[in-house]
Parts: sequence; structure tokens; C-alpha cells
Amino acid sequence: MDEAARRRWHQQHSGSWLQLVATLRNEGWEAQVTCEAAPVQVEGTLPSGERFYFRARHSDVSLGIGGDDPADIAEWEASESHQEASYLPAAVGEAMIRRLARRYLEER
Repeated sequence: MDEAARRRWHQQHSGSWLQLVATLRNEGWEAQVTCEAAPVQVEGTLPSGERFYFRARHSDVSLGIGGDDPADIAEWEASESHQEASYLPAAVGEAMIRRLARRYLEER
């Protein structure tokens, strides 16, 4: 991939994650992208008020919720496998973060 193609990919990848975060915010989440790739990280607060940390790295996608620092030691955590998670597309990430958050709500 040449440099121009790499820049276009990064711009599209970054933009899609920022768009996802905007969608989540409209639904009552407080969320921000803290890293766009290698790993993808999104942090914030669920609509119910609990802090969360979402990370996609290597072949693992995880969501930690609750505790003083869910990025370090979460009260609840679950993960799913995804090949090349470090460069997870936002559309796939959206389905995963929503699925894991639903699982948390069902289990608590």
C-alpha cells in the first residue's frame, strides 16, 4: 500500500470510529476514542453511569466495566475473538461493543 493509500485508509478508519462515538453519545453514552489502531481503545461511561474501557488488540476484543479504572481492574469484563483486532473496523467494533454491553446488563 503506498503512502497516499495508507493516509486515505487511516482517515477513513479514524473518521468511522469518531462517527461511532458520536452515535453512542447521542444514545446517552459518554465516550471518546483514546487510540484508533494497534490497539483500538474507547473509554467513557455507559448510559447507566458505569465507567467502561473497550479495547481491540491482536486477536482479542474486550469490554471492562466498573471499578476505579476499568482499563486496569474492571469489576466485570468479557471478550470476544476477532482476527486483526488491532485494526478493528468501527462497524464491526460497534456490533461487538453493543453485544458485550448487553451481556453486562443481562448478567448484573
